[in-house]
Amino acid sequence: MGERIRRLRKERDMTLQELAGDQLSKGMLSLIENNKAQPSMESLSHIAAQLNVPASDLLEESSREKLKKLLDEAEGYASVRAMDEGAREARQKLVRLIAPHLSEMGEGYESGRLLEMYGRSLHDLDGDGWEEPINRASAIYDSLNIVPRRAAIGMFRAQLLFAEHEYTEALETLNREREALDQRGLFIEPMTRLDFDYLQAALLYAVGNTEEAIAVMERALAFSREHDLYYHMSDWYRLASIHALMAGMDNEYWHYRTKLRQYAEFAEDKETAGFLDFLDIHELNSFRNDYAEAYRRIQDWPDDPETALPDPLHSPYMSLETGKALSGLGRHKEALEALERALVPREFIHHPIDLSIFMEGEAYKAESLWETGETGRARELIRDVAERIGPLPRTPYKNRVQQVHERLTPH
Repeated sequence: MGERIRRLRKERDMTLQELAGDQLSKGMLSLIENNKAQPSMESLSHIAAQLNVPASDLLEESSREKLKKLLDEAEGYASVRAMDEGAREARQKLVRLIAPHLSEMGEGYESGRLLEMYGRSLHDLDGDGWEEPINRASAIYDSLNIVPRRAAIGMFRAQLLFAEHEYTEALETLNREREALDQRGLFIEPMTRLDFDYLQAALLYAVGNTEEAIAVMERALAFSREHDLYYHMSDWYRLASIHALMAGMDNEYWHYRTKLRQYAEFAEDKETAGFLDFLDIHELNSFRNDYAEAYRRIQDWPDDPETALPDPLHSPYMSLETGKALSGLGRHKEALEALERALVPREFIHHPIDLSIFMEGEAYKAESLWETGETGRARELIRDVAERIGPLPRTPYKNRVQQVHERLTPH
């Protein structure tokens, strides 16, 4: 507050004595400006009148500077991704940092962002009461027309339903949130628009609306090329390549695979390069049943998982493909060991295609259990998998599960 008062005084070319007037001493005003004394409300009103500003401005500016410092610290904790080591501890620290200041939140950007991070962290920690700060943040962003952050909250609401596997409701929520922004005639920045498009396409795939998902994807790719953007480029080509692979569209599959390879080399993106290695082995296992070649490729993977697939989320996929190849080769005991490690990271994987890929792995596991004499466990597992995959969209993975179910389960 003292710095704010001094800045306003100097902007008005006023001396300490002129600002102090006949109600404050020059010495007391100096202490206030140097943050060594707090003015009473009467003195604050006098200073504000002398500066010709509302007293609330002096208080609000002081509070805002404090919130800016708080926000800088909070952003550091919020930058830790959910899948990173120490993520839960970071969320706990963020909640403890912001909670004592909730009563100080105003209507500025800093307050909105702090409330948003606080609400998200409460949700990640499975705590109650996260809706109220999220709604307050949304209202602040609306009043200030801060479209990217307002859009992020809309997508967050859709993703919450997605994580509960309420795919239709998630898509409806996302469309509603986007329409609300469109109706207000606000400009949606290109990257925010692509965020909306990518989530919409993923949700359309989730509900089995493949044609519309492809249309959204093609529009987004055209928009990206038109604006020379590479944002989400790897994500788009991954979606397209997996769809083409599942649909048996060989020409399209190799086209998107080539695009992915070009992007990985251009951007020096190890994650995308690792995904391509995984995709080759996945195709050999699940679509060509060439288990010998798949296993040979697996042996060529780097020993360091961060070089093979930098994202720690992908380690279950590596175990999954190893187990499938070994099962297909008849090395069932080794396959079971690998498939035991291929546990679905349930807090991160929610898309029906990803879930179906892991359920197909469970079908391989059931076959290996059967071949090692554990027929009871095999039947119990495949019955459970068939039931869980039943409501999901039709995919080659679902077909495989149902075939194994029919073969191992007596009618």
